[in-house]
Amino acid sequence: MKHITLFAMAALFGGAMNAQVFTSGVEAWTDSLPDDFVGSKTNIALSDIGQVDANPHSGTYAVRLENTTTSHKRFTTQTVTVVEGETYDITFWVRGEGDIRVGLYDGRPGTSSGYSPYNPQNYVAISGNTWQELTLSVVAGNDTTGAEFIFSVRSTVAPEHLVIDDVNIETGAAQGDTPIYDIQFTTAPDGASPMENQSVSTSGIVTAIFPAGGANPGYFLQDGPGPWNGVFVYDNTNIPSLGDEISLTATVTEYFTLTELTGVVGYTVESTGNPLPAASFTSTFGAGSEQYEGVLVTANNANCTDPSAANGQWIIDNGTGPLFVSPLIYDYPNPAQGTLYDVTGPIFYAFSEWKVLPRDINDVVFATSIGEFAGSTVTVFPNPADNALTMDLGSVNGRTEYTVSDATGRIVLTDMVNTQRSTVDVSVLSNGIYVVTLRNADAIWSTRVQVQH
Repeated sequence: MKHITLFAMAALFGGAMNAQVFTSGVEAWTDSLPDDFVGSKTNIALSDIGQVDANPHSGTYAVRLENTTTSHKRFTTQTVTVVEGETYDITFWVRGEGDIRVGLYDGRPGTSSGYSPYNPQNYVAISGNTWQELTLSVVAGNDTTGAEFIFSVRSTVAPEHLVIDDVNIETGAAQGDTPIYDIQFTTAPDGASPMENQSVSTSGIVTAIFPAGGANPGYFLQDGPGPWNGVFVYDNTNIPSLGDEISLTATVTEYFTLTELTGVVGYTVESTGNPLPAASFTSTFGAGSEQYEGVLVTANNANCTDPSAANGQWIIDNGTGPLFVSPLIYDYPNPAQGTLYDVTGPIFYAFSEWKVLPRDINDVVFATSIGEFAGSTVTVFPNPADNALTMDLGSVNGRTEYTVSDATGRIVLTDMVNTQRSTVDVSVLSNGIYVVTLRNADAIWSTRVQVQH
């Protein structure tokens, strides 16, 4: 289900003169090893590196790499100089049978032990004894004179295994910002990005952030409202804030069919405190579709059909189809079966399920049914509340009763209000989640608030 993008050199460079950082025809050998390779990060057995003099791509020799296991082994260049944020295009010729991908060791900070993400993550499958030219890109994450470019190989098959010749590494062409729409828009049946495995520079507003230290380090970026304009960034180094406008360079990756950006470098906070793109109003069925992957949405008037689905999730459905509500960012307490909710959050895909990820209590509110306080705008604020909660009834007329219930359903405050705006003292309440319900002779309205002293 992966799409491997292979570039012919002429199409990629089109005559442009990019800076060359490494080139080798694999012609110089010492003690049965190629002089330009076998850097310190090489972990393929030296006995599995062989000189080939039959059918080289050019010159006299090529190099054979043998690794019949399904675990990858690294074959690296000698050290070269790289610059953080720079894209490097690795062009080489290959034949034989096995899987190959490229990477870079540059000592970058973070939890990757100094390695870039591999490109492509799931390898290029090589089969046949005809020479193929591949160009694959990596992005440097650190300034260093001790970088080593990596050929990662596995599952090679005799007699040829994988044979490599004529390696050339150059800086890539200067990149402008790629709109997130161009990264995400696809007509592929599996939803794969047309830019999969490519390095892109992009920017956007941070709309949601996974908790630090969790299984999904990263955040969601959006450069406008609506379909195709959001993407998840897998990043275990940088921790932005909501509303930050950031720019970065990363690799477009398909992780179990979730399009994401990985291997972030050149991370820059351009501005802070920006308004978030407006959430797209959609049905529960529509939210669970490729076009809204990574996009901030609101699923309106959705019935909770299962309050205790697998993995701490619950399920909502507004009659168009089910959608999971996931606790990966915020764990909404005690959803009630049969209750209508408006749920907001970015759309995520994991374990073959589409899900909406509420970010805090404000992303899950009771839906107001048709005819309830019709034509009126009712607001309860602030949320979270400290000592006082204000209820603005808008144009609601007549005596209105309010109740405040705790998480067990017990009514802890109740009274009648006759004015458009009233203030309720919540200083006596313990920290927690409460339901505020307003009733009059004609209508009912509810919302959930948090008390936090």
